[in-house]
Amino acid sequence: MARADTETVAPLFSFPWRLLGELLVAKGVISATELESALEEQRTSGRRLGEILVSRGALDAQTLTGVLAEQYGIDLPPSTSFAPSGEAPAPWQPLGRLLVARGVISQPALDEALASQRSTGRRLGDILVTDHGVSMLDLAAALGEQHGLAISSEAPPRQPSRFSDDWLYEIGEPTEAPLFRTDSFLEATDFAFEYLAAESPSRLEIVRLRGASRERVWEYDREASSAVDDLVDVYGFDPNAWRGPPGYYGG
Repeated sequence: MARADTETVAPLFSFPWRLLGELLVAKGVISATELESALEEQRTSGRRLGEILVSRGALDAQTLTGVLAEQYGIDLPPSTSFAPSGEAPAPWQPLGRLLVARGVISQPALDEALASQRSTGRRLGDILVTDHGVSMLDLAAALGEQHGLAISSEAPPRQPSRFSDDWLYEIGEPTEAPLFRTDSFLEATDFAFEYLAAESPSRLEIVRLRGASRERVWEYDREASSAVDDLVDVYGFDPNAWRGPPGYYGG
């Protein structure tokens, strides 16, 4: 996947927090009421949903990060410790871009990994570990940062285990053949935002599949500014242009 120079690629992306919350509800780790209350705070504060849930005691950081890591095939050491980072919210970024920002891998290495992901359908975490020497602990630390958690552990990471669920996610431009399919919601989200940055499509969607059922669970539309009210009602913010709480980034 070709990528423009990183200085010219907009680093700010929205994240469909409601879907992450629904994943946690489906796994029985939080209730629907706890999710709705946390989402309301997320909309006004801009804090990461995971950080809010942990800070409120809805679940512990280890449980949350375990669910997130499972989505990427990261098998965390039992002694790994997590806690809310306590840092001001920064713009959400896909996992690979956080690894570049942390100096774990180079931008060309990430581009190569993303191209391999797209052509082979392999999980990005597996490619980064197997082909580019990224450690499980580095992946876990970046994953925690995505969701407002800090990780601290000297225990050696174990080998990844494959996440399994009966949902599948397809990412693609409407009416076109799917670009990528995965059983991981977080992987689908990362792929979608990396594709937006690299290819600048006018529209992109994530469709969730279960048996014969198809449900569009996320959509990007460059021309959707006229429908911002509807989008905010669905996502809690405008998924095309969200930059955090009002005034936080100088807006």
